[in-house]
Amino acid sequence: MEDYKPFFDAVEELKERSKEGWVVVVEGKKDVKSLRAIGVSGEIVVFTGIASTVEILKDSDVIILTDFDSKGMEIERKLVEALRSYGKVPDVEIKRKIFISVRKEISKVEEIFAFYEKVSTQLSTRVQMGE
Repeated sequence: MEDYKPFFDAVEELKERSKEGWVVVVEGKKDVKSLRAIGVSGEIVVFTGIASTVEILKDSDVIILTDFDSKGMEIERKLVEALRSYGKVPDVEIKRKIFISVRKEISKVEEIFAFYEKVSTQLSTRVQMGE
């Protein structure tokens, strides 16, 4: 089994930063549900367009957590550019850490919880079996 430590570390960092007041921006309601299920407790904003989303985020510390596909990367690029015009430098590294560590297995935020549960269960089973 691959080493999933970078994935779990990134998820823990996301949860911690969220608790500290960082706002997480995602693409849809399923993404919000997935993040809540893994324990992200802070504010999560669903992307509704560059201008309207930036208006909500312009005074916040922001983590951009869009999907790791062409659409998600384009949204990320535009949000970073727009937020920088307000002097904000959003975090995109957590997204990279999450998806690059499991690139072959998931590419969408809504898949994070199911993957987290699957791997946690597999690791728990291995520990119980003494591996």
